[in-house]
Amino acid sequence: MQCERVRELLSPYLDGELSAEERRAVAAHLGECRSCSAQLSDFRRVGQTLAEAGGEPVPKALTARVRSNLDRAAHAEPTPISALIPKPLAGASSVRRGVLRQAAVIAAACVLSAVATWLATSNLAQQHRLEQDVLAAHVRSLLQDSPIQVASSDTHTVKPWFAGRIDFSPEVKDLASEGFPLVGGRLDYVGGRRVGAVVYKRRLHVVNVFMWPSGSAGDVAPRLMTRNGYNLLTWSRGGVDYWAVSDLNAGDLAQLQALL
Repeated sequence: MQCERVRELLSPYLDGELSAEERRAVAAHLGECRSCSAQLSDFRRVGQTLAEAGGEPVPKALTARVRSNLDRAAHAEPTPISALIPKPLAGASSVRRGVLRQAAVIAAACVLSAVATWLATSNLAQQHRLEQDVLAAHVRSLLQDSPIQVASSDTHTVKPWFAGRIDFSPEVKDLASEGFPLVGGRLDYVGGRRVGAVVYKRRLHVVNVFMWPSGSAGDVAPRLMTRNGYNLLTWSRGGVDYWAVSDLNAGDLAQLQALL
């Protein structure tokens, strides 16, 4: 089976819609073709991302509006069939008003549903762009001669260096005794803004911890993602968003998060 044909069948292959013979042929091809196998992995990742996005809560205000419209529709008096039968002009306008009222309720529900879908999709796209920005900043630092602008293991040197360069004071800790020695810090550009990056090491691994003022109130529990062989751990605390990125294993990255 040729690559072009296999790629046409990847979606039905994932959905279990192929015949037994076609499924065996696609599976055999995927076992030998890295390109098609990689595309299948992309399809699975997109499906997982969309499934996770579907679990995000709809804004409370939008939920209240939808329920209010549904309640009004449920308690509205139904239009009797007799009222729909053509009658003298005196009753024609009331029939039209009843039909238009029901159509308006249905249209409002459709619009609110579309808005909710748009919000979920928009949030997903924004989150994906931020993940890509953070990962790109980490990889970009590894390609340079040095991933730091101020080289020091002294917190009293690194922390003051950020003053006047960014609009907040990042958290800087020396964690050498816990196996995460402080290397230094630098400025970077993530999500359309200047951010602080505090750099740690774990054996031979570099860990970038990006920080910037949070756009949401309250703390957010850590969330782990894996992209292109790198682990990204993000959380919010004390009005600051944190993103720790490294090729370290997830356990070591979670240990660093608990120490910061």
